[in-house]
Amino acid sequence: MEKDSSLHWHGPAWYAGRRFPGSTGQIPGLPGDVDLLEAFAGDHTLSGPLPSCVLIDATEVAGHGEPAEFYGWLDLQVAALETDVPILVLCAAGEDLPEKPRIHAVIDRQVPDDILFASICDLQRTLIRVEEARVRRLTFGRIPGYTGARRHRGGSGLLVIGLGTRFLELTHALKKNVETVGAFDQVMGETYLARRAFDAVILDGDYADIYETLRQLRIDPRYVSLPVLAIASHKTDVLSLFKAGASDVIFGNLTETNLKMRLATAIRSGKRRRLADRVLAESHHWLTRRLQAGGISRECYDAYLMRSREAAKKRGLDICELVLLPHNFAEADFRLDSATDLFGTVLSVADATSREEDLVCYVQDLGPMAVLKNERGKTRLEERINAILSHTQI
Repeated sequence: MEKDSSLHWHGPAWYAGRRFPGSTGQIPGLPGDVDLLEAFAGDHTLSGPLPSCVLIDATEVAGHGEPAEFYGWLDLQVAALETDVPILVLCAAGEDLPEKPRIHAVIDRQVPDDILFASICDLQRTLIRVEEARVRRLTFGRIPGYTGARRHRGGSGLLVIGLGTRFLELTHALKKNVETVGAFDQVMGETYLARRAFDAVILDGDYADIYETLRQLRIDPRYVSLPVLAIASHKTDVLSLFKAGASDVIFGNLTETNLKMRLATAIRSGKRRRLADRVLAESHHWLTRRLQAGGISRECYDAYLMRSREAAKKRGLDICELVLLPHNFAEADFRLDSATDLFGTVLSVADATSREEDLVCYVQDLGPMAVLKNERGKTRLEERINAILSHTQI
């Protein structure tokens, strides 16, 4: 899954302390961002459009009375939302973190604005992918005998790469159902990653080794969104490790509860991504096979559309349905059942151009179809398909 750099849905940001870096102030006709500390002090019940994110600076919260009361109030506000939104907590090494509300990401307070914004965009897309996986599993079911890639299979696991000093500390902080595997260097780490599933990676060692391993992981499309936590020995290394692609940078003397929460959050996030990726890959395999069998039924396709629209509507979005037929397919003597090879080409082009969470399939009585999660990809997809087919003889 490639990294994203744009928000999938817009809404007021809920913040405590640090402002959401993508916020530009109040937009005419829409409510402005919500200062959670002010709302808590006034004992307000939050309402209105779905927030784009919930951003909490744990240090700022600790400086305003009793944190437990604030987080208890916030948990009630989040529970009342119609669907999930990204919840990020910024913290320093020695701060305790709340168990509720359920946090999607913990990031060191030194994270620069551009990295923080990209993390929020990435978390938004992850939530949409998880929803898409749920919709496909409900609609298409499972494929008997499907095993999938090795990196998607197995239980929860944490991979520690490098000969650092925190392996025992990390192992002690993990839950009992999470297996910890150590790798001496980058080569061994990549070998382990290719052979089995890991939900998160810890880089612990010399700065140069950590930086190079991180860079290599982020240029590999298989691991571009895998949660990777880098351990920094010097404060001056924190910024460069964030810039290199670290999901979080651990620096300083962490409390046991702080380390436990940061590891648990990274592993939980990684597991959700991994399971969603497995379902999307499985459904893609099934949909590709269905082309040769005449496609999926109209009833199945309509059920998918209904569930997908319902999920998107909760975020104020709508899906974009696109018929993948060039203009000359409308000629009277053209028959859908006579162009299986051409449809295979169309679907392959659409597959390569769209995102993994976009549905590309052949539907009986309709032909090749694409269901996109936003309008941005529609024009690009149409242009790419028509460019390919303009050189294809029908």
